[in-house]
Amino acid sequence: MLIIILFILAFFIRALPIWMSPQGAGVDNWYWRLYIETYRKEKKFPPDLKQYILEYYQWYPPLFPLLISKVPPKIYDRYCHVLSIIIDLFRFALLLIIAVYIYKNNIAVMIAGFSYIFTPILVSYNIQLNPRGLGAFLLDLLIVLILIFYFNPIYKWLVIPIIILSGLILLTHKMTTQIFWFLIIATSIITKEWKILPLLPISIISAVLLSCGFYWKVLKAHWDIVTFWYRNWQWLQSHPILESPIYGKNDFESPTKFHKKGFNGLFQHMKYLFGFSPSTWILCLIAINQIIYVFYSVITYGNTMFIILCGWLCLIIIFALLTVFVPLLKCLGSGYLYLYNSVIPASLLWAEIVYNGDNDIRYFVLFFMAILFNIIIILNYYKRFLLSKTQRVDNNFNDLLEYLNQSPDGVVMCLPYQWYDIIAYKTGKPVLFGGHGYGFKLLEPVFPRILIPFTEIKLKYNISYLVTLEDYLNEKFSEELRDAECIKFGPYRLYLL
Repeated sequence: MLIIILFILAFFIRALPIWMSPQGAGVDNWYWRLYIETYRKEKKFPPDLKQYILEYYQWYPPLFPLLISKVPPKIYDRYCHVLSIIIDLFRFALLLIIAVYIYKNNIAVMIAGFSYIFTPILVSYNIQLNPRGLGAFLLDLLIVLILIFYFNPIYKWLVIPIIILSGLILLTHKMTTQIFWFLIIATSIITKEWKILPLLPISIISAVLLSCGFYWKVLKAHWDIVTFWYRNWQWLQSHPILESPIYGKNDFESPTKFHKKGFNGLFQHMKYLFGFSPSTWILCLIAINQIIYVFYSVITYGNTMFIILCGWLCLIIIFALLTVFVPLLKCLGSGYLYLYNSVIPASLLWAEIVYNGDNDIRYFVLFFMAILFNIIIILNYYKRFLLSKTQRVDNNFNDLLEYLNQSPDGVVMCLPYQWYDIIAYKTGKPVLFGGHGYGFKLLEPVFPRILIPFTEIKLKYNISYLVTLEDYLNEKFSEELRDAECIKFGPYRLYLL
């Protein structure tokens, strides 16, 4: 009965934003729907998504869309908006199975379950179709199998699923691949167990064999995106106009910019890191306090579970911090997103500390405070989601989409960028974007900042429409639109060029 209640609660908290936006939610959602539905219709792999004119090929890790494409059409059409939540619940089931096996106690299971359920990054990220959840699930399962094999070498047959899972991770999600490889390398160095290190090249061989060679293209596309952000990480989430060398002002930093300079940048990074998983950082403080007697507890009580969970969690936290603060590694993605991979070890570590903490009431109080922080962040996310003009589709934007649908064909430019995928999906019109598979060099004139004049962009790419927000364009950019007809849809603007 407890398990059923936990699952219902987890689903409700994750599905609430979707119910708040019945016309659609999320940004990545529309790209994956376009990929999956085009593949199902044309039976061509990888699909040719002609709407994205700044992209060569769809060389994204293919396991997620190919798996979703196997869902029966009637189920997909009706429930595609909650499929990522269902995948997340499979990961939740894995956590509960582990917790039940280790602790065999309802209180410990409930502690682990509540920690997972109320982690903000799982709530906010899974409102859309995306492969991160599947990648995290496969990585968690792989780590569990490696631990079982390490402590029980009699299960030699586990080598086969371990090799297969290692390849499937590479075929699922690029950031999950990066944290997987880091965990392998770091664990080998720290423990001096070099036997695990060959899993890195083995994972590549496994991915190549499982994909019949397609992984070489995925790897090339992976290098493409990493090198692109190595050149452009300082402009991640920047305002494309206000920080443009042509239209912006010197030393201006937009509020949304991820890597700001000085103290403001440090504060924003800490806010991001804490905000997506407050309980994880509170847990880290408790764990640091216990590290003092870690070796004593191992020697005296054989408490290896605490060490394993601490190591698993700490390595993920370290990688998240490295990719946030070390310039050389900022090209590996927004570091706070790696907190997505920390949830299972964090949830189990909460159960380990609170349940096995000699019934110390202080641990229960700290756990309650951590969950309360998480709930406050989730409620704040719900509020911001309702006000968002990019994360959800409201009536005004839906009217704009309908107008575009009925308009003559032509390339659409979007400022801000978050609307490209939904316009490509909903209208079928070509968009001035890419950045999903291979061809990031094509993006650089217009993303993440505008580097060439709009008049040149218009002529070079034959732009017919510009979709933007009220007050999003500055005066200098707006001057180049003075002869264009502007149609208003609430706060949204559609320029006919």
